[in-house]
Amino acid sequence: MATKIYLSPSNQNGNLYAYGNTNEMEQCNRIADAAKTALERCGFTVKKAPKGQAMSTTITESNAWKPDLHMCIHTNAGGGNGTMCMVYSKATENMKYATPIYNAVQAVTPGKTEYGVREMPELAELNGTNCIAVYTEVDFHDNTTIAKWLVNNPQTVGEAFAKGVCSAFGIAYKAPSTASSTVNNGVSDTKTLYRVQVGAFADRNNAEAYLKKLQAAGYTDAFITN
Repeated sequence: MATKIYLSPSNQNGNLYAYGNTNEMEQCNRIADAAKTALERCGFTVKKAPKGQAMSTTITESNAWKPDLHMCIHTNAGGGNGTMCMVYSKATENMKYATPIYNAVQAVTPGKTEYGVREMPELAELNGTNCIAVYTEVDFHDNTTIAKWLVNNPQTVGEAFAKGVCSAFGIAYKAPSTASSTVNNGVSDTKTLYRVQVGAFADRNNAEAYLKKLQAAGYTDAFITN
């Protein structure tokens, strides 16, 4: 049976980003979606809490599903920079998962303060879940530069989470294939081009005349092919 990961992205839509007219809930769900895709590619079975779901419902749902790891995905505020992971305690079993997740996410984020892994037993998702839980604050969204990076790089962060989880479970990370990989705004990075044909001519001279009209109208990339 595949290892089961429950993803719990932030539901805090009142925590506004310093860039992009967006909030923590929206961006953490984008990261969680990317992490889900990456983890499933690596062979995990993944369940993601619905966007905006109440924390109490999420905890109940996670416990009923019985995952091997409950992973909270948040972004931070308060004037700092850097990644922070939190666990119920620094017991060896908790740190086995928290440390590689922290290392993988911290390696890609712009903030470089080394907050490390901290004990936070008062957090509901750490003391209310039955399985190992790791609560990650990816970076600080009240910093404009970092907020812009977070908005533009959900795929990068999602892949980092997958790498950390793979390391924790001793499973080989599988990078996205060229055919399926995407850049962070959702556009394929395979450089596939979709061309629009505007005419077909039996006479080359007529084709060249029409090409000149298109180029004169500003379509400088227009060309003739057969």
